[in-house]
Amino acid sequence: MPYKSLSAPRRVESLDADVRGAAAIDNPGLVAMVSAAPARLAVVPIGSGTNKTVNLSLGQGDEVAMLSRDVALVRSENEVWAVLDIHHRAKLERVASDVRSLRGRPSGEHALALTWDGNAIQLSVSGNEVEARPFVLRGTVKAADLGAVDTTVVVEVPGGLELRMHPGPTPEPGANGRVGLPAEAKKFDRLSSGTALHVLYKKGDSAACIVTQRGGRLAAKLVDIGVPITCAAVSETSLVVGFADGRAALFDGQTLDAAGGGPMTPTHSLALGARGEPTTMLITNKGSAWVWVGTSGGEVVRVSLPRK
Repeated sequence: MPYKSLSAPRRVESLDADVRGAAAIDNPGLVAMVSAAPARLAVVPIGSGTNKTVNLSLGQGDEVAMLSRDVALVRSENEVWAVLDIHHRAKLERVASDVRSLRGRPSGEHALALTWDGNAIQLSVSGNEVEARPFVLRGTVKAADLGAVDTTVVVEVPGGLELRMHPGPTPEPGANGRVGLPAEAKKFDRLSSGTALHVLYKKGDSAACIVTQRGGRLAAKLVDIGVPITCAAVSETSLVVGFADGRAALFDGQTLDAAGGGPMTPTHSLALGARGEPTTMLITNKGSAWVWVGTSGGEVVRVSLPRK
């Protein structure tokens, strides 16, 4: 049964600074959010438990990934730092440099960093240590995202872009799925990937490129959200987006399938009631489905995603 609405927004933490990045780990079920300046890391249990906030001695926080319950990665501008022993006496250790993008796997253990020289680094946890393994990328990778079992990348090809899916935590194995993207997608730079739906978008643009996956076949098309997007996330066949006016909107699979040239009407929309605009977003499915939103006002908001 598809998701039908958004409901019960609740503030679960505040970082008192612009929230820039979000990540989750399925086991033990944690959501992490990192703020820009001051740089702070909040780790919030998906179920019951106590929040943990760590003040980071970094110039800023931009992206975050969770490798285990006690180990996170934070990108601060061009460097990646490991935050070790989070729930006790957290300490920082630099593990990579020349990095432009960081993505973690929801199952933990591995993260992928794209570097400015056009290659990548796999970051893995071993006990309470983080190991960095550089490797060469195939082609020019514009964006990447990690799923539970695969890695999705958007690659520049002659004439435009191509979305490729690779098994495992890096794009090193051959692609087991690929599709060309519309020419308009060249301006988009943010990717959120799921098992049946992927979205490529640009903050401040009302258009987005979606890629659906059914029966092992990928299909791409351009859609018009109708309002400039500030952040987006996908789960199953549904897309959730944030707007600058403080709302979040759900577009289910049927709405996305029927989308033509004009603006789509959301399946459901909701005022978050939070300070600032939504800046980052993810969806978890451990137990109930939740949308987690970080805002420019520093708040972390949890929204229920019911199926009826």
